[in-house]
Amino acid sequence: MNRRLIIPILVICCGLSGAIGYWFGFREAWNLGVIADFLPRGAISSHQLNALRVGKQENVIIGLESDVDMGLIYGDTLFNHPLRNLLNPVWGFSVYPEYEEYAVRLANYRKKHPTFMKPDMFDKVPQDKPELNDFYKDLQKGVRENIIIINNMTEKYANKQN
Repeated sequence: MNRRLIIPILVICCGLSGAIGYWFGFREAWNLGVIADFLPRGAISSHQLNALRVGKQENVIIGLESDVDMGLIYGDTLFNHPLRNLLNPVWGFSVYPEYEEYAVRLANYRKKHPTFMKPDMFDKVPQDKPELNDFYKDLQKGVRENIIIINNMTEKYANKQN
C-alpha cells in the first residue's frame, strides 16, 4: 500500500476511535456516574427515614445540614471551574448558569440557619490519640477553608431571586 492511502485511513481510524471513545468513555460514563450515585443516596435516605420513624431527628438534621454545606462548597467549585461552559456543549449537561438557582436556595437557607461547622472544631486532638495530630491539622485547615467558601457563597447568592 502506498503512503497516500495509509495516512488517510489512519486519520479516519483515529478519528472514529476518538469519537467512539468520547461517546462511551465520557458521555455515557457521565450519565452512569450520576445514575450510580442514586444507590448510596437511596441507602442513606433509608437510614434517615428509619431514624425519623423512631424519633431520632438529630442525625438526620446533621446529615441534611452537611448536604447544604457541601452543595455550597461544590457549587463554588463548579461555578468557578474553567470548563464549566463546556459541560452542556460537550457532555449535554446544562448546569451553568442554570444551577445558580439552587445556590440561591442553599444560600438563603444558610443565611437563616448558620452552618454547624466551627473554625475550632478540630483544634483539640484527643489526648489518647496523639498520632492523629497531623490528621487534625489537615481537618482544621479544610474546615476553615470550607467555612470561607460557605460564607462567600452565602454572601454572593443569598436574597437573590429564585
